[in-house]
Amino acid sequence: MTGMNTTHFEHPHRINAPDVVAEDFDGQVVILNLANGHYFSLEGCAGAIWASITAGHAPQAVLASIRADRPEMEGASLAFLAELVKLELIFPEETVAAPADPVPATWLGEPPRLEVYKDLADLIYADPIHDVDEQAGWPKPREEQ
Repeated sequence: MTGMNTTHFEHPHRINAPDVVAEDFDGQVVILNLANGHYFSLEGCAGAIWASITAGHAPQAVLASIRADRPEMEGASLAFLAELVKLELIFPEETVAAPADPVPATWLGEPPRLEVYKDLADLIYADPIHDVDEQAGWPKPREEQ
């Protein structure tokens, strides 16, 4: 696990709510970032990694499980977890203890991949709650943060 910053990977991580929401559709996990309108599809064993992380397991524990079961996927799994953090979909929760149970996943299938979709960003990013703006029309896009 060299070359990438894993400083906070020993701590459990949580979803960056309320801006980030996720849904599992019969094994296909889709993530939506409401702050920027991007949505994501988890491919390969990424859904199992996501499930372990959102169940409270620290990324370091998930990586150790992958290393023990499928060592050839450790690098791709580390890159996937780093991408989730970089895109601010998850973040470390240093005050929460990880579950005592071991990581329950079996790492079947292809290495994890995160597919990013930006094609609906303008529609998702639009905020229909605000009043009509004569210059911008309706819905008025959110102000940049």
